[in-house]
Amino acid sequence: MASLNNLKKRINGVKSINQITAAMELVAATKMRKAQEAALASRFYAFDALEILGNITNYLAKSGMEIGKTFFSRPVEKTLLLIVTSDKGLVGSFNSSILKKVEKFLKENEEDFKAGKFSFVTVGQKGTDYVRRLGVEPLGHFSNYGDIVDVEEIEELTEILNRGYQRKEWDRIVSFSMNFTSALSQEVVERQILPFEATQIRKTVEEVVPNTGRYSELKAEIAKRRATETLDYIMEPTPVEILDDLLPHLLKVQVYHLMLEANASEHSSRRVTMKNASDNAHDLTNELTLAYNKTRQEMITKELGELTGTVAAITQNI
Repeated sequence: MASLNNLKKRINGVKSINQITAAMELVAATKMRKAQEAALASRFYAFDALEILGNITNYLAKSGMEIGKTFFSRPVEKTLLLIVTSDKGLVGSFNSSILKKVEKFLKENEEDFKAGKFSFVTVGQKGTDYVRRLGVEPLGHFSNYGDIVDVEEIEELTEILNRGYQRKEWDRIVSFSMNFTSALSQEVVERQILPFEATQIRKTVEEVVPNTGRYSELKAEIAKRRATETLDYIMEPTPVEILDDLLPHLLKVQVYHLMLEANASEHSSRRVTMKNASDNAHDLTNELTLAYNKTRQEMITKELGELTGTVAAITQNI
């Protein structure tokens, strides 16, 4: 049987933890709301930008037009993996789910990985630590993107992705990140960022538009648009000049939206984790308090029994 002092210490310890997790839950909830608003507000712009990109891709594929910079399909020899995780822990399965997806991808392409055909760029310390455990140093690693990232903050990241692709240091860029579905639900998504392909862009557009909640009505609009619209572009001055300016911007839009979704997902996951921790601490406090009261009552009963027995023995001797 645990002593009363030990039980009391445990109760006080759990109450202190409960206060900490409750405070962290409030902070995470505040950041979550701001991050959700930023992510949801960006979806409409990201949706239209990716639709434009998909339409241009289809147009070029049908016309057989050549462009100056190879943003579109080419033979894949080397691949860059962009891994987006958090800098800190206490986010439940947020990081582990992303890294499991990366691990599965690497196992499916084990021969290419061993042949050195994969390079890595990481966002978040957890992803950086994971890549280093693989025995590889990331070509770029970024941190402090955890609250609400600004467009200016991703300039260097986007430049690394774009420059390496243009120089043919890699022929494909695949990202692994968390996509925000709702406050209680996030999912890991694997996306091909470059080269631009119509099927990949359509898949990304469908992931941008949620099944429920804000902007979910765009699902029906997408289906209607694809069924009825036939777009024909007139490009001035030339397709090459337009695309050389437009495509880097659309790449930045795609990366920026990906970061906002990751921000919202991280704060949502941390808030849920802290709420679960607070609830567990509250339940544990109740259990320990019950055990404390039960132990105290048993000790009182035992003392009363001993006192009664002593009085009875004294009375008999008299």
